[in-house]
Formats: sequence, C-alpha cells, structure tokens
Amino acid sequence: MTPQTMTPHMLETRSRRLDDRIRNRNRFEYIAGGIAALVSLLLGGWLLLGGPAGRPDLMVGSGFVALAIGTAVSMLQLRRKTGGPSLTDGAQSTLGGYRAELVRQRDALRSVFSWYIAPFLPGFLLIYGASFLDPSAAIWAVLLPAMVTAVFLAWVVRANLRAAACIDEEIAVLDREAGR
Repeated sequence: MTPQTMTPHMLETRSRRLDDRIRNRNRFEYIAGGIAALVSLLLGGWLLLGGPAGRPDLMVGSGFVALAIGTAVSMLQLRRKTGGPSLTDGAQSTLGGYRAELVRQRDALRSVFSWYIAPFLPGFLLIYGASFLDPSAAIWAVLLPAMVTAVFLAWVVRANLRAAACIDEEIAVLDREAGR
C-alpha cells in the first residue's frame, strides 16, 4: 500500500466525522442513561417506600437508588471527558487539533473503568449483596445474574480498550505524516 499524504481537507473531513461520531455516541449514552436512572429510581422508590420491608428489600432499594446516582455520575463524567470537541485558540493547526481530540478520546477510553464503570459498582454490590442477608434466597439465583453483570462490565472495559488501541494507530499515522 502506498502512503497517502493527508491534505488539510482530508484532516478537516476526518475531524468533522470524529466529532459527529462522538456526538451521536454521547447522545445515545445520555438517552440510555436517562432511562436507566429513571427506572432505577422508580424501582428503588417502590422498594423503599412501598411499605414494611426487611433489610434485604431496603438494601436492594438503596442499591437501585445508588445505581441511579451512579448513572448520573457516569453521564456527567462522559460529558466532561468526551463531550464536544476540544476548543482550540486558532493557533493550532488542523492536524494538531485533530490529534489532540484523538488523544483526549483515547485517554477517556483507556480510563473508562474509573469514571464510567466504577460509579455503578456500589449499586450492584448492594443489590446482589442483599441476597446474603435473606436466608430464603437461593444463592445461585443471585450469583448467575451477578456473573452476567460482571462479564458485561468486563466486556465494556475491554471494548473501550480495543477502541483506544485503534485510536492509537490513527495517532501513529498522523505522527508519521507530521514527521514526529
């Protein structure tokens, strides 16, 4: 394959495409997060305010409220870490601006566990941990969904790390083009 020199138009097109993909991804995340937070709050409120309840019900209800809070924290972090293109002061070249945005997105993807997954963990721990306080609970009926949740969260982290690796490749191509 012959190397291709990036023109300013090509860089501008790629930069615009990246911004569109980020905006669409974040819009989907905000909608899904809003639905998840609302459903979690409703379930938590129903369990906490629905009448007399034992400790397991209170823990599960608190877990759903914690999930709603975790969702809000994750959405705020998503906005802070990846929302909107990074602003340039006009002194930065198109290549520099595009590269800086790629680095910002890559770094956010690499650290997704700490800012996106971790806020959900207290809620999941309360929900799944409540079963250990209920003597009538079948532990396997809790461990199976807990394992599915853990596998899903691990998949999210792995998928984000793979996406970060792809962005690293794009950054390397830009650096070769710029002679860095």
